Amino acid sequence: MAASADNVRWRDLLLGPNRTAVWTICLGVALHAFNWFVVSTITPSAVIELQGTELLSWVTAFFLVFSIVGSSGAAFLKAKLGLRSVLIGASVAAALGSLIIAMAPNMEVLLAGRVVQGFAEGMVLALCYVIAADVVGEKALPSLFGLLAVVWATATIGGPIMGGVLAHAWSWRVAAGALAPVAILFMIMALVVLPARGDDVRAKGWPLLRMILLTGGSLALCVASDAASQAQAIAMMVIALAALTLGFVLDRRARSPLFPSRILSPHPAGSLGLWIIGLMPLAEAGVFLFIPYVAQVFMGMSVMHAGQISSLTAIGWSFSAMIVARAGVRTATRLIMIGPVLLTAGMLLMAWAVEHGQPVVMAAALLACGIAFGICNGFLCQRTIAASDALERDVTSGAIPTFEGLGAAIGAALAGIIAAGAGFPLTDGTSHPIALTLLIGGILTVPAIFAALRFARQTAETVGTVVQPAE
Repeated sequence: MAASADNVRWRDLLLGPNRTAVWTICLGVALHAFNWFVVSTITPSAVIELQGTELLSWVTAFFLVFSIVGSSGAAFLKAKLGLRSVLIGASVAAALGSLIIAMAPNMEVLLAGRVVQGFAEGMVLALCYVIAADVVGEKALPSLFGLLAVVWATATIGGPIMGGVLAHAWSWRVAAGALAPVAILFMIMALVVLPARGDDVRAKGWPLLRMILLTGGSLALCVASDAASQAQAIAMMVIALAALTLGFVLDRRARSPLFPSRILSPHPAGSLGLWIIGLMPLAEAGVFLFIPYVAQVFMGMSVMHAGQISSLTAIGWSFSAMIVARAGVRTATRLIMIGPVLLTAGMLLMAWAVEHGQPVVMAAALLACGIAFGICNGFLCQRTIAASDALERDVTSGAIPTFEGLGAAIGAALAGIIAAGAGFPLTDGTSHPIALTLLIGGILTVPAIFAALRFARQTAETVGTVVQPAE
């Protein structure tokens, strides 16, 4: 096994010459992660007070859609306006979004706040990947992603606690507004860390039509599963995929692209890595849609316990990413291949557990799915960025959260359509439609397995010769 001595230690990242950049990246990811878990915790209280229960799903959908849009445009705006200016603007917008939600007099204003939050935090998250590739360096990326896993683990556990305590002690509005100071602190760090001058190369024009296609396609995906009929849901999904494909085709011909030029081709290693990054959340999307429902309705758990068991995936991801962060090249190559296989096993096991009402087995399957992501995601991201063309490094880095979000949105729409086609919810209370949806999700991981086998072999030779010394 290749030695990992060249991999950077967390201490070197946190206290070394690039420490301010590393702390800035960690804070940016924390802003996104804590927002997700805090707002998820307080949303039921907010929609009840504002009498907008029928719009409950839109609170998440709007955030997801506009975080996809924000992350996809991040590299373009960086080239157009400069990294410092864009991050400062995004930080102000994130704080403003939190304050809009905290002061919302009705659901429409709250949803407007989620739009602002999603766009701003999607941009912040994407630019954190760009900063990581530019400042920290490729060799340190696996260790950095392991460090970011600590941030996610903290948010997974602390976010619901923070939201619940603030909402209980004061109100859900205080919990929502509490995220604004985090955004302001991030802005201050960006001012300190980033150079005042802009980029030397400026993007040309504005990608208005491409952003409209991306926004419309993403929004159609997010609401497809809530359509009045299965035929409408399928039609919306087809239209959404057509809009996204057209957006990618137009982007390939643009003077200032939002994505890598060969994004629709699975042959370049950089594009193949992005497809794997999107395919894995696509296959797992049914878990987030249905497992809390299964835990409460079919297994008799309380809302709190259902939330706890649902967080096992995030916990498995975070802690496994910490453990493998400093793995050597050969181990990393194996983990890239193992990750999708383990995800398949976890999804199939979960389908069996749901069908047979086995909560312990379901918990083990949730952990397996989380570990599947944790052991390979950091190395996937590192090698995807490293394999990209030097002129496309920024757009490739920024595309990582975009493809994660698009994969989750497509998977959620597909899972909703499959479950509805199988009869969910059935009057006899059977969990069979959900089990079938999870089973199909497991099958959908097969393309990711074959893609990962090819990607791991393609990138092992390059990384092995560039990053690691010979044994």
